[in-house]
Amino acid sequence: MLEAAFSSGADAVYVGPLGWSRRRARFELDDCDIEKAVGIAHSQGKLLRTAFNTFPASPEISLGLKKIEKFLKIGVDSFIMTDPGFIYLVHKNFPHAQIHLSVGASALNKEEFDYYHKIGVSAVAVPCELTIKELKDLKENTRCGIEVLVHANRDYTYLGRCTMSSYSCHSWAKDKNNKNQFYGSPNRGGLCYRICKLQWDPLGDKQWSRDCRSSVKNGLGNNAYFLFQDIPDYIKMNVDWLKVQGREYSIPLVKEIISFYRETMDMVFGGGSPSKDKTICRRLSRLVSWRDKERNSMTNQLLKESCN
Repeated sequence: MLEAAFSSGADAVYVGPLGWSRRRARFELDDCDIEKAVGIAHSQGKLLRTAFNTFPASPEISLGLKKIEKFLKIGVDSFIMTDPGFIYLVHKNFPHAQIHLSVGASALNKEEFDYYHKIGVSAVAVPCELTIKELKDLKENTRCGIEVLVHANRDYTYLGRCTMSSYSCHSWAKDKNNKNQFYGSPNRGGLCYRICKLQWDPLGDKQWSRDCRSSVKNGLGNNAYFLFQDIPDYIKMNVDWLKVQGREYSIPLVKEIISFYRETMDMVFGGGSPSKDKTICRRLSRLVSWRDKERNSMTNQLLKESCN
């Protein structure tokens, strides 16, 4: 997938170290694979970033610092993080490390940007709830770079702040490095079971049905968004990075997502207007359907697992 992302136009890729990146092991890489990924990225003049966007417990901080040190030595370019205490310690111990703030931190205002910059953050992945005007103000009045998710999912709370999945799956286990994996909590090294997509009955006696069929009608908000039409504004205000989600998708879909946004950006840089291009708009429509099909399939698998 890494090579597919780069060949399709990505300038940088985030990968998840085992146990530290809001996903299960099947979506993460061990240390050896991350070292190989660094080599692949750097051989093409690209960047390899790692996600430490969970909330570690106190006994896990030392494990995380050792892993950060190891990754810096093998050439990882930067880290995306959420926990302010962990961020502070990484910056204190490795002041040259580049740290991006995860969208899960929900930084919405200048005061938060200034605080995170003070403890070591150089760029912020912003929540999709921010308007173009708010982003422009932050870009002009803060010292942090801005990273925008242009292709991802809205949560019915702020992205990354929901804890519902934790109540559906209480299991946990320690890995070989003594890192605790809370399987139902993406914030603690597990993943989201998307129980917001169950058939909720908010006005009746049942909180959620046990048949595990997802329902757009009755499910809580967890829908895709595509900020395609805003890309010209992002480029005009010099947003530093445009980002897409992709770990759970097939390689062909990841290639199509990245190439679509790369070509859209190139059209804007060339003076074009993608939102008025019928070919581009039809391509986006097909991409949305493809993406929804794959995500819905994964959602149904997770719902079945959470009900067992």
